[in-house]
Amino acid sequence: MNRYDEVVEEILSIPKFTKEKHDFSVLREYLARLGSPEKGKRVIHVAGTNGKGSVTRLLSGLLQNAGRRVGSFYSPHLVRMNERIRVMGEEISDESLVCCYDTVKKAGEDLPQLTFFEILFVIAMVHFDRENVEDIVLETGLGGRMDATTAVPADLYVITQIGLDHEEYLGHTVREVAGEKAGIITGSSPVIYHTGNDEADRVIEEKAREMGVTELRNCGKDEVKVQCSNFSGIDFSVRNDYHSYYSFYLPTPAAYQVANAVTVIEAAEVLFSGENESDTEALLRKTFREFSWEGRLSELFPGFYLDGAHNPAAAEELVQSLGALLSSAHSSSNQEKDESRQRRRLIYAASRDKNVEGVLRILSRIGWNELWLVSYTGDRSADTVALMQMAKEIFPEKTAVSAFSSVKEVMEVMERFGSEADIFTLATGSLYLVGEIKAAREAAE
Repeated sequence: MNRYDEVVEEILSIPKFTKEKHDFSVLREYLARLGSPEKGKRVIHVAGTNGKGSVTRLLSGLLQNAGRRVGSFYSPHLVRMNERIRVMGEEISDESLVCCYDTVKKAGEDLPQLTFFEILFVIAMVHFDRENVEDIVLETGLGGRMDATTAVPADLYVITQIGLDHEEYLGHTVREVAGEKAGIITGSSPVIYHTGNDEADRVIEEKAREMGVTELRNCGKDEVKVQCSNFSGIDFSVRNDYHSYYSFYLPTPAAYQVANAVTVIEAAEVLFSGENESDTEALLRKTFREFSWEGRLSELFPGFYLDGAHNPAAAEELVQSLGALLSSAHSSSNQEKDESRQRRRLIYAASRDKNVEGVLRILSRIGWNELWLVSYTGDRSADTVALMQMAKEIFPEKTAVSAFSSVKEVMEVMERFGSEADIFTLATGSLYLVGEIKAAREAAE
């Protein structure tokens, strides 16, 4: 085993979650001993139940297109741990990950051990400092208030869609979850929010007032019009309290990405305040045209799509996107295409601590011909026997339900079938499933 594999194994062995209440004193001591690598950099902090990864990606691309040197911190990764830490879009190298880890470990030899997410966060800060980044875009992990990313002050706070997820840690009501997400607001810097929920909005507004925030933008009030949406992309226009934008283009079929783009538009107006408005609009157009994000209704190969929807709110957004897209395809004048879109296969896996029944009930609203249930690798994966029992109660009898022991088996079966251009296939339910399918596909190529 080489040193990189050893380091990854060590990090993966560190506990990922904790219920114990704690402050950031230990984490901040690590940062201080490492020379406060976060200092002197502009920090944009992104939290939310759904959409935070896409917004982090879009903001990072926007700042890069503006000529800034950008470091991005994501959660989770799909295949390799390196995906979480990027500079100018490039993943941290194996060598740099090892070097930064050894540096962090040495700095904290006499300190309590950091959690899994905390140590990755500190590694990212060290890497960003060594790479001389100017801007850091941070995606929170589990929550917000007690998230490692909240240990450093931010120059802009962004909160995306809020719904119920990780209830064991974040609470069982929207208000409780919103309170955890709003916890990233630790200063008076501007706040951009697009929660999709009035109660969540009120929680964020209360927290912002408490922290003395004077610039607070609710993107949910923006007027959005979608001119065209299909499997190739989406054309849309936006009008907010400050500007009107016409015919933006996103090269994705995921309608829910429009809300994330609107959030980024408002963030851009804050980040580039005082600069030429037409230049900012041009940056937005370029960033949107270039946007891609794996596992967000992304096409792995023709007719095969991946989406990480793992909670009811995300599933609802996914079904709304698919409903419009499949209906549009069905009404096409191309009869051959009509017939192909009538055959639909859903591949589903989930973590057992999620609201699996809620997600399956929402997904069942799409008329699936086949449902393939599978377990991903790991202790958190829901058992296919339990999934089968649940699915047979939820899906209509005409849906053929099958169970598979592994993602590898699913991909082998698909390979034996050969080209299936006549079937629309969606794999969803967990980003762990998305990651395993992606890895299996790459290994086969």
